Amino acid sequence: MLKNISSIKLIGILAGLVLVYLGFEFLGGKSRSKSFKEELVAIDTAKVSKVIIGAKGETLELLKENNAWKVSIGSGQYAEAQESSVKGTLNALLSVKPSRVAAKDPKKWKEYQVDSTGTRVQVFEGDKSTLDLIVGRFGFDQQAMQQQQMMGGRGAQQFYSYVRLQNEDEVYVADNFMGMSLNTDASSYRNRKLISLTTDSISTIQFNYPADSSFVLSKTDKKWSIFGNAVDSAATVGYLNTIRYVNSSNFVDDVPAAALISPTVSMTIKQAGKADIEIKAYQHPIHKWIIHSTENPSSYFADEATVNKLFIGSEKLIHP
Repeated sequence: MLKNISSIKLIGILAGLVLVYLGFEFLGGKSRSKSFKEELVAIDTAKVSKVIIGAKGETLELLKENNAWKVSIGSGQYAEAQESSVKGTLNALLSVKPSRVAAKDPKKWKEYQVDSTGTRVQVFEGDKSTLDLIVGRFGFDQQAMQQQQMMGGRGAQQFYSYVRLQNEDEVYVADNFMGMSLNTDASSYRNRKLISLTTDSISTIQFNYPADSSFVLSKTDKKWSIFGNAVDSAATVGYLNTIRYVNSSNFVDDVPAAALISPTVSMTIKQAGKADIEIKAYQHPIHKWIIHSTENPSSYFADEATVNKLFIGSEKLIHP
């Protein structure tokens, strides 16, 4: 009899535990879902039409028109943006995966820099706002790195950023998200290319200089010469490697192209099976030198160092 009573009590206790468990799952789970979002960023990159990034009083706008991206450069002006750079930003946003809630009290926003001191990112798909995110403080998870090392791993750097949805109180930790990659520097989105060459395909480079200092560097039967005179092969190869790929980020947007009429120096690079590349450099009273390349026709750069690198005298190749 006692044995049967004990069994009945045991069954009752188990049933009670099951009810408690189910209550926690259904009621507690709902409570948790209100304070923790497993997904903060849900954007369709193919439909994104505009991205606005604001930080430290600066605002950058990326705008898609006619399937091409452009970036704001101030004073109501826009310049061509590289699609790969825009995609990089959108993919970075998609990598935001919250791991835990760091705070729920707005009084903590300043501590985690998810207030006005953070970086605000707004994403639009057509006229619809699909993301309004504040990206705050960045840090490294030293404990996770140490645990990896203790378990025989290499201890790769584990980093995170604090983030918050604009209209919500919760501050989340987004692991392995580098919030500082989101910036308001327009040049990081623009086409910075001046020259991109395959040196083996170059047949001639014509240097046009004032007075009688112009010359042509040409290749015949894999040998380089200047007006039929052999050049130093090591110096020539070194120069060609130097100009093989040239970028600049010093964009000039305050000088209209129409004002740049006659270049001070210029060069034309002829390549087998490819269009010629023409580079012009203009002396300027404010920017010193402005350089332009047909490789990137919509951009002008103020870059004296690049001018000096590209436009050399013939003596540099004959007598290094």
